[in-house]
Amino acid sequence: MKVTAVANLKGGVGKTLVVGNLGHANVAQSVPTLLLDLDPQGNLTQHFTSFTPDDPPNVSMADVLDRSSDATLADAIVETRRSGLFLVPSGFDELQAVQDTLVGRPGAEFSVKRALDSLPAGQFAAVMIDCRPATDLVTRNAFIAADQVLIVLQPEADALRGFDFTLVAIDDLQRYLGKELPVAGFVVNQVDYRRNDHKKQLEWIKQRSAADSIPILGDPIPVSTDLSKLNAVGMGIDEMSSPSIRLRTLAAGFQTIVNALREEQSAA
Repeated sequence: MKVTAVANLKGGVGKTLVVGNLGHANVAQSVPTLLLDLDPQGNLTQHFTSFTPDDPPNVSMADVLDRSSDATLADAIVETRRSGLFLVPSGFDELQAVQDTLVGRPGAEFSVKRALDSLPAGQFAAVMIDCRPATDLVTRNAFIAADQVLIVLQPEADALRGFDFTLVAIDDLQRYLGKELPVAGFVVNQVDYRRNDHKKQLEWIKQRSAADSIPILGDPIPVSTDLSKLNAVGMGIDEMSSPSIRLRTLAAGFQTIVNALREEQSAA
């Protein structure tokens, strides 16, 4: 079971869109996949289920992490509308509340890893974790549970600074907790090729990729209203009856990324 944390400590870069489409890309290749929503905003949960903050699930990631609860990760897993693609819902504000109770508790950083280790071997071939944009206990949990991290970048100055903060957080894990977390690569998202500043930032990302020996996986993902609409209802591009050429190109890009993630983990 290969666990990938999808992260950037700057919000608004489209991590949830990337996580959802990587899940669909895996399932299209017959790779059973579990999505973990570790963001209290719960966007991934709302895209793939009918749960909302006003109508939350009976069992969520919050219950799994709550030491006063007997809930297991298996109890929290729900089926999505697509066969082979499963989700552990966030729990919304309850996830934040549970995190607050865990701060300072022994072994708190290893809660998600213990939960994943409890799953039967072979149940899932891939796990994708949608991380919140914060260096908090839940994000550290995601990083400790992961075999690798995929950093989503937007060609904006704030998002690129978030990338640096993410690398610092990964370095801190190795320094203080002995956790080595390989960066599998970058995914560049929400590119507007009409903007000169985006073109300049893309060049900077390419230079940084070469300097840090961190590959850019797939082609940069352009701003796409159609892709956003599909993402909002948890639908994969390949599930459409007649996707446009542009969407088919994007679907091929997500396939390239999941293939690269599997190769990266095999080489690790």
